[in-house]
Amino acid sequence: MTTTVTLEIQVFKRLLGVLVALSLIFTACGGDSDSDSSDDTPAAPATSAPEPEADEPAPAPEPDDEEPAPEPEPEATPVPLTASFRGVTETEIRIGMTSLDAEMFGFDQGDLASKWQVAVDAVNAAGGINGRMLVPYIDVLNVIGTVEADATCVKFVEDKMVFAFVGWLREDNELCYTERNNTIAVNGNDVTPEAINRSNGLLFATEATKLGIQLNLIAAAAADGLIDGKRVHFSILASEDSLTDPLVEALEAHGATITSVSRVTAVDDVQAAEANHDVIVQRIADEDPDLVYSLEPALMSGAMIRAGIDIPQITSESNEDLYLNLGVDPTAIQLHVYAPEQIKTYWDRGDDPLIIECVDNYNNAQITDEDGNVEQVNVTEDPSQPINLSLVVRACQTVWLFAAIATAAGPNLTNETFLEAAANLGSIDLPGMSAASMSEGKIGADDSPLVKVIWDPEKEEFVSAG
Repeated sequence: MTTTVTLEIQVFKRLLGVLVALSLIFTACGGDSDSDSSDDTPAAPATSAPEPEADEPAPAPEPDDEEPAPEPEPEATPVPLTASFRGVTETEIRIGMTSLDAEMFGFDQGDLASKWQVAVDAVNAAGGINGRMLVPYIDVLNVIGTVEADATCVKFVEDKMVFAFVGWLREDNELCYTERNNTIAVNGNDVTPEAINRSNGLLFATEATKLGIQLNLIAAAAADGLIDGKRVHFSILASEDSLTDPLVEALEAHGATITSVSRVTAVDDVQAAEANHDVIVQRIADEDPDLVYSLEPALMSGAMIRAGIDIPQITSESNEDLYLNLGVDPTAIQLHVYAPEQIKTYWDRGDDPLIIECVDNYNNAQITDEDGNVEQVNVTEDPSQPINLSLVVRACQTVWLFAAIATAAGPNLTNETFLEAAANLGSIDLPGMSAASMSEGKIGADDSPLVKVIWDPEKEEFVSAG
C-alpha cells in the first residue's frame, strides 16, 4: 500500500513539473499584459498553403510597380518632293497625250482632247500623284500615218520635256518615245510584239498584249472542249515568231498535238497574201487536222472557203471589217471566235462602278462644242450622237493606269522607280475590265477572260453568244 501511494506521488510530481514547464513556455511566448488576447485562448494551429492543382498554373507574382504606358510612335516625316527627273518638279508631272481622230471615216467622236483632260482632272482632284499635279499637253492626230505622230513626239520630248507619254497611238508610234528618246509610254491601244521588243522595257498598255490575248483564247477554247485530244495546225506571221513557242506550249498543255506550224510572210498586197494562204491550206488538206488555229483568221477563212475545206478554226479576231473587206462570210465555215468583253456590255450590266464614275466625270464637266451644245456620253446605239463611250473609258483606263504605277513609285519619281513599281504593282482596278494587273515583264494590264461571240448577219458584226 505504501509503495502504491509513493508511486502515485512520484507520478503526480512529474505531471506537476511538466505543467509548470509548459506554463513557463506559454508565458515566454505570450504577448504583453496590454495584449487583447487571453492566456486561456488556444493558439491557431500552423497550416501550410495548399499546393496548386496540376492543371492550374500557379498565380504569377504581382509586380511591385505598374509598367509605364508605351510611348506613342512618332508620325512618319513626309518625304520632301524634289525635281526628281525630267518632267518631274516639286509640284507637277508633265505628260504628253494624243488621241486619234477617225473623222475621215465618217465617225463623230466628239471632243477628243477633252476626254483625256477630264481623266487627268479626276486624278488631280483626288490629290494628284503623291501631291504632284499632272500637267498634260494634248494633241489630236489623224488615225492614219506616222509623220504627224513622230512630230508630236519630238515636240513633247524636246520642247515640253515630258516625263511620259500617256495616250492613244498605233502603228508602233510608241517607239519614238521608248526606243529613241528613253521615255516611258503608256498606250491606251494594243501594242505589237515588235514595239515591245524594241522599247527597252519602257512600254506599257491598257489592253492585253497579243500574247496575252492568244493565251486567253486558248484557255477559253479549251474550256469549251475544242483543244483536248485534237490535232492542231498552227499558223502565225513570221514577224511574230517570238510568240510561237509559248503558244505551242499552251496548246500542248491543254492536250493538243501540233501537226505543223506555218509561218506567213506579211504582205501589203492582198492578192499575194491570199495566194500564200492558198498554199498553206493545201498543206492543211494533206494533214487533215481536227482544228486550225491562225493568227490571220480572215485570210485563212477565205482560203479554206475557196478550197472547200470545212475544218473548225479558232480565233480571237472579231473585227467585222477584216472579214467583210475580204468578202468572207464568217458563217460559211466552222469559225469559233472568242473576244474581249465590249465596254458597252460592262456599261449595260451596270456593275462596274469605275465606268459609272468615268462617265459621270465627263458628263459633269459640261464639255461644249463650237455651237455651245453640251456633249454627253452616248451610252446608247443612237448613230445621231457621238460615238464616244469607248473613247471616254479608254482615256480613264490609260490615265488611271499611269497614275496607279506612278503613285506606287513614291515621291522620288524616275524611270527606274516607275519600272520597279510596275513590276511589283499586282492587281489593280480599272474601268471596263473584270481583272487587271501589272507584274514583272507584263506589258498589258487587262486580264479579262475572252468570251464567245457569234456572227449576226443583220448587224454584220460579232455579238455576244449570251
